[in-house]
Amino acid sequence: MSIVFDRGNAFLNDFVNELMSVQVDDRIIEIGFGTGKLIYRMAQQIDKGLIEGVDFSKVMLSIARKRNKQNIANGKVKILEGNFDEMPFEKERFDKACSVNTLYFWPDPVHTARKIAEILKPDGKLILAFEDIEQLEQRKLNPEVFHLYSNEEVQNLLINAGFSKDVGIVSRKKGKSIFHCAVAIK
Repeated sequence: MSIVFDRGNAFLNDFVNELMSVQVDDRIIEIGFGTGKLIYRMAQQIDKGLIEGVDFSKVMLSIARKRNKQNIANGKVKILEGNFDEMPFEKERFDKACSVNTLYFWPDPVHTARKIAEILKPDGKLILAFEDIEQLEQRKLNPEVFHLYSNEEVQNLLINAGFSKDVGIVSRKKGKSIFHCAVAIK
């Protein structure tokens, strides 16, 4: 299953990594890190910074901890188990935040987006990656599990959560598929 996650999210992970513009002293949080591959890549770009990841899947935690064993040992990475919405984080703790293909599963998206805004420093950046709504609709996903979003809905969600009014959407194609990253500044 981890191979499926790695392959399925590889394009979006690369896209997010590029847009994050990781700096050597950044404090970053990834929400729903899966196998920890993006955390691993970002950790290679920091020196004095810290990458924290939160996921509730014990299987993904195990894989991410193995993948990031050296980064955890040298203090560059912290892997946390839990539900992001329920975890206490101090306000204005992080420079940047990211999440790949998790938006569809947020039980209370307004609460989650507000919490992300609260834990980001002023001028902090969020990169939220998601697939195009039209291609997801073609898959006939269970609407009780997957909540699909248009680009405009994502922008409005983030603006209403406290991000700047100019939330941008950057889009890329891979084959016939379209992927988006919302770029939001607090």
